[in-house]
Parts: sequence; structure tokens; C-alpha cells
Amino acid sequence: MSRLRVYAGLFWIAFATLVFEITLTRLLSVVTWYHLAFFAVGVAMLGMTAGAVWVYLRRDRIADADLCRAAADACLGFTLSVPATLAVLCLVSMHSGPLAVVRMLAVTLASALPFFFAGIAVTLLLTRPPLPIGRLYASDLAGASLGCLGVLAALGWMDAPSLILLAGAIGALAGWCLLAGEPDRRRRTRALIMLLAAVTLALANRSPRIGIRPLYVKGKQEGRGVCLFEAWNSFSRVAVYPGAVEPPQLWGPSPALPAAVAAPIFQYRMNIDGEAGTYLRPFRQTTDVAHLRYDVTSLVHDLRPTGAACVIGVGGARDMQAAILAGHERVLGVELNPVFVRLLNGPFREIAGIARPGVRLVVDEARSYLSRCREPFAVVQMSLIDTWAATGAGAFSFSENALYTVEAWQVFLRRLTDDGIFTVSRWHSPEALGETGRVMSLAVAALYELGVARPRDHLALVSAGNISTLLVRRTPFDDADRQRLQAACADRHFTLLVRPGAPAGHPVLESILSAASTADLRRRVAGLPLNYEPPTDDAPYFFNMLRLRSAFGGRGQQTEGIVVGNLKANAVLLALIGVLAVLAVATVIVPLRLAGGGAARDAAGRRLLRAGGVYFALIGTGFMLLEIALIQRLALYLSHPVYALGILLFSIIAATGLGSLASERIPLTHPPWPRILPLAMAALILAVHAVLGGAIAATIVWSPWMKCVLSVLLIAPLGFGLGLFFPAGMRLARAAGARDTPWFWALNGVFGVLTSAVAVFIAIFLGNAANFYLAAACYLALLGVLPRLAAPTPTAGTRPPACTPSPPPPRDGVARDHA
Repeated sequence: MSRLRVYAGLFWIAFATLVFEITLTRLLSVVTWYHLAFFAVGVAMLGMTAGAVWVYLRRDRIADADLCRAAADACLGFTLSVPATLAVLCLVSMHSGPLAVVRMLAVTLASALPFFFAGIAVTLLLTRPPLPIGRLYASDLAGASLGCLGVLAALGWMDAPSLILLAGAIGALAGWCLLAGEPDRRRRTRALIMLLAAVTLALANRSPRIGIRPLYVKGKQEGRGVCLFEAWNSFSRVAVYPGAVEPPQLWGPSPALPAAVAAPIFQYRMNIDGEAGTYLRPFRQTTDVAHLRYDVTSLVHDLRPTGAACVIGVGGARDMQAAILAGHERVLGVELNPVFVRLLNGPFREIAGIARPGVRLVVDEARSYLSRCREPFAVVQMSLIDTWAATGAGAFSFSENALYTVEAWQVFLRRLTDDGIFTVSRWHSPEALGETGRVMSLAVAALYELGVARPRDHLALVSAGNISTLLVRRTPFDDADRQRLQAACADRHFTLLVRPGAPAGHPVLESILSAASTADLRRRVAGLPLNYEPPTDDAPYFFNMLRLRSAFGGRGQQTEGIVVGNLKANAVLLALIGVLAVLAVATVIVPLRLAGGGAARDAAGRRLLRAGGVYFALIGTGFMLLEIALIQRLALYLSHPVYALGILLFSIIAATGLGSLASERIPLTHPPWPRILPLAMAALILAVHAVLGGAIAATIVWSPWMKCVLSVLLIAPLGFGLGLFFPAGMRLARAAGARDTPWFWALNGVFGVLTSAVAVFIAIFLGNAANFYLAAACYLALLGVLPRLAAPTPTAGTRPPACTPSPPPPRDGVARDHA
């Protein structure tokens, strides 16, 4: 057996697996709702665990001489299954309905299939070759960690479906490497043909007209080949459709909109991830965009028509056009997604008409950029910034949530001139406040945190139809502003919901404005049916308006607007948890049970089985709680979940692997280590949580690559510590003569699978801190388990034969070892 081909094959299949997993999150963000990006983590664990169980159950049927051949077949199975998985994801609608669970089951099985084959290959290559385990781990970890970084770069020039197909091609490369010394030339030739065919398919798929593309997006069918422009990156898929002559698009049009101004215009519809819509309209002279004056989102320009204006979220440039139309001498557009800036500076430059002196575009996350910026602005505008799909599904998106926290709004308010205005427009329901109430609560909390004594003097709220616009000043509104506001609303028939310094007509708004402090504000909104608490960086789910008690509906539940989306998202999340539970039992627990896993022959064996089961369930649960918590905090910090997932995977894979290797040299199974380890790990988790918030706040102004470096440094100690626990538990179990190590391994993987979805639910309704605390509690609880795990005395006939290796620690798509 050639060492080089084993190392190369293990490297490339690990690389391919991580590329597939991370790209899967991007595709899922298009075909379904953003919170199901975490689905990729759970399904990766499920597939890899099932693959390793398959190897364990067939361990006697694979001879050592056939090892590379069997692993190569699994790699080629990965290659063949990837296009099938992509086809299912693109062709099956995942909208809610009577067959939602059936569709979710089909998508889960299809998504898990490539991971199943990868699990077979990785398990064979890690457990069977007579090679140094350290070098095998190094090859595996190197491939996995480089795959995490490679996918982030590749998404900049390749669409997600094509990159998924390329991951399949890399799997074929792994199979070809394993067969490099194979005397059977037909096998080598077949692997080479599959590699070339897979690469050709991936490159050909980049054509939007002939390639595999999602047929159903957010539950709705999408036509093929009808867009003028399509671009994928790690943030989104952006599509521009052919222009049409139609009434000008306005978010909150004035009832007094003149007919001449409302005349149809030529405009382009733009689409983000299949659901969020915006428009690009020509702007060559002021009459082209005169209708923007009659949109409630542009009301701020009546109060501040000059000075510098900053627009957060450029999109199709409508807010920048409105600022230019009003007369602002300098207009800055801060856009997270580089695709929009490329469009406005490239093919649509002349049409958009914003390439003028004093106007500039910046590709950056607004909160980070404005934290570094020292230019004061008369206007900071943020109109309906969300990829609306997230709003409709409960807003489990991240790049937008980072803009709707108390900490973020303090940054925006500090960038204003002394009399500057920060304006935010959101969806509004006259019958039920919805987002309007939460926006007001967020503004009051941010003002209190800035030291404002009476927030109601600093706030105004105006609505038109189903849009409300909030105006916020760091200093109180003066009489001149109040008069201008009153005149503008009267002229355009806008509804003035909240006048600066005056009582609000709506009881919920009045209660929020009457709060004497942030703590009093939270007390006032705690008993309301909807969640109006001001979001923070720890609990940034601005768009989730449901409380835990009404998470899945109830008597008197609102049946329209954002609440419907929240209910839909929660139902899908619940279905996901159920599907993962059923499949985990069916593919892991049942096969091991039927093969004799979990059997205990005497009292000592039963004690070991119970203690071991609890131990491995706790570390599987704790690991995943911590992983999801870190992904969410890093998503806020790094501005997007795909970046967060890539950096987290890279960091924790490498650090956990180092911890696993270090565990071989530390007497973890001897006193006092069994008591020191749980205490140290729980303390480390709590310490990182305590430091994380301050570190993020202090370094939010750093450049992206510096923030990535800091993220790695924060994660590495946790990963190293986590990597000590699985090997320690397995050594204790083996020292006790256990034959049930596969059973323990399976429990670890199953609890990790289930927790990947449950942790998202916990973060939404209890806050991200709850996941850190629960993870620490899981590791602390090991203090009561480790002594029992070490207690049983080996009995004759219970030690597994030396020639029958246990499965390796489960691969969850994030780390080789579960902590």
C-alpha cells in the first residue's frame, strides 16, 4: 500500500467534503430560508456518521489488500451522488404544506448521500491503513481546513450549483489518487474519465441557460433563462430581469402622488436570492426620479436636503438617487454585496446615473465602515434593509440582523452631525404594529445607551400604507424641524404616528416611549403578545416577532404579515428537528442495535453503558451548542454566515485535531485529569463568551482579514480543549473492557445531529448566550459521569479483539473529533 496515495486520497476527499458542505449553505439560502443554512451542519454529521457505521458493520468484508480500492469506490460514489443531490435541491419545492415533511425527508436524504460516501472513505482511510495516525490526521485536517478557505474564494467567481459539482469532481480526484498504484488499469481509467467528466460538467454548468439552477425558490417556481444578468457569491444570488415600462416602484407612496409624476417609466427588476426585490430606474435628469419625493422612505430629505448623506444598503441605487435629487452635496453608499457595486459601476453605470462628483460607493459592512469613518453626516438612511426572504421566514439571516441591534444603532447615531437625522423604514401594519413597534423599542434603547434622558423628544414616526419611517436625532427635534415635518406630512397625506415630544396614539408605542430606562423598557414589553424587546448583539433576531410561548401559533395569534413568516419558519425548523431525529435513529442507532451494539453482560457492563452513554451524549450536545453559538456570533462579526462558517470550520478543525493528537501524550484518564478537564472546559467556554462581546465591539473597525485572524485566535483554545474529550472517553471505555465503543460513538453523533437544529431554536427564543451557558453546563456535568465511566473492572470476554477497530470519532463536517 502506497503511503502517498493514502495521504493524497484522504486530503482530497476531506477537501471535497468541506467544499460541498459550505456551498450547500449558500444554495439552501436561495432555495429555502436562511435559517436552514444550519441544516448543512446537521445533515453532514448524519451522513458521515451513517457512513462510518456502515464501515464498522462490514469491517470483516473489506480485506486490507482491498482497502484503497474500497475507499476509491466510496470517493467515486461521492462524485456520482453530488449531481443527484443538486438536482433534488433544485427541483424539489421546500415550501410549507401537507407534504412539507415528506419533501424535507427527501431533501435530507439526498443531501446526506454524498456525506455518506465521504464518511465511508474517511473512516476506511483513517482506521485501517498501517500508517502513523498523526500523519493520517494531518492529511485529513489539512484537506478539510483548506477546503473551508478555498470555498470562500471560489464563490467569488463560480455559482453555487457549479461549485457543488466541482466538489464532486474533487471527490473523483481523491478516488483517482487512491487507484494510482492499482494494477487494474480499467479502474484507473474509469476514475480518470469520471474526474474529467465531472470537471467538464462543473465548468459547463456555469452557463445560466444550460446549467442546473433552482427551479423552486422560496417555494415558488422560477423561470429559466429570463434574466439579463445573474451573479453568485458568498452573500447572495443576484439576478437582473429585462426592463419594462410600468408604474414607478415606490415602497410607501403618497396618497397625493400627482398623476404626471406617477406616469409609467422604464425600470429593471432586481432579485436577491429569489425573493428580495428591488428596482433599478434610469436617472439622467431630475424628472426621471421625481416620484421618489413622494415615497415615505425619502421624507428625511424634506428636513435635511443638504449636507452629506449616507445610504446603508445601495441595492438598485434608489435611495442614492433620492439623496442626489434632494440636493445633498456628498452622497456615500455603503453596500455589503459587491455584486451591486459592480453593476452600478459597470453595465448599469449610465442608467443608474449616480456616477457624479461627490457620490461614491463603498463595498463594506455598514456598521464596520461607519465605526471607522470619521465623516459626520446630516442623513444616515437605512430603508427596508433585509433580503426580504429572511423577513418572511422569521429573519434567521445575519448580515441584516447586524444592522438592527442596540450596539449598531449607537454607531449610526454617533456618525450624525449635531442636528443630523438617522432614518429607518420598515414594514408596518395599521392593525398590528409588527416591526414598527420593535423599531421604536430599538431606537429608545439606543438613545438611553447614549445617555439621552427623554427619548420621545428625539423621535418621530410617519407611515404610508404598509411602510413606516422612523426619524431619530441625537439631539431633540427643534421647532423648525417639527414644523417642516408637519408640513411635509400634510402636503403628502402621510400619517404622523408619533410627533416629537408628544404622546403617541397607539398604546404600545406610548408605553415604549414612556419607559424610564432600558430596563424599564424591557419590563414594559415583556408581557406583550409579540416580541418588541430591543435586539442586542447577543440576541440579534430583530425580525423574529414571536415569543417562545407562541412560537408555533395559538389562540388569537395574528395571521398576517411577519408573524405568518415567523410561524412558517418555526414549523419548518420543527420539521427539520423531527426528520433529523428519525433519520439518525434509522441510520445509526438501529443498525448498531441489530449488530449487537449497546449490549451489556453484567452489572459492571451496565454501569459502563449508562455512564458512557451519558458521557458521549453530553459531549456531542455540548460541542454542537458551542459550535452554533460561535457561528452566530461570528456571523454578526464577519457580516455573513458563510464567512462565519468557513472561518469557524477552518479554526475548529485544526485546533480540535491538535487537541486530539495532544491527548495521546496527556494522562487524561488518570487523576486529577478527569476532574480538571470538565472544570477547565466549562470555565474556558464561559470566559470566551465573556470576552467575545467586548472583543467584537472593540475590533469592529478592523479590516476583514484582521477580524478573521482574531476569530481564529479566539476559537483555537476552545477547539484544542474540545479535542481532548472524545479520545479521553474512548480510552476510559476501552480500559474498562467495553465492547460498546461503537454505541458510544453513535450516541455522540446522534446528539450532535439533533442539537445542530435545536441550538438554532434556543438562540432565537432564549438568546445566543443560552447556548454558551448550556454548553458549559454539559461539560460541567461530566464531573458526575467520569468517575462512573472509569469505575467498571474489565471482565473476561468483553474487550474488543485487537483486529476489530472501533469506528473513528464522528465527523460532523466541522471537526474530526467531537469534543
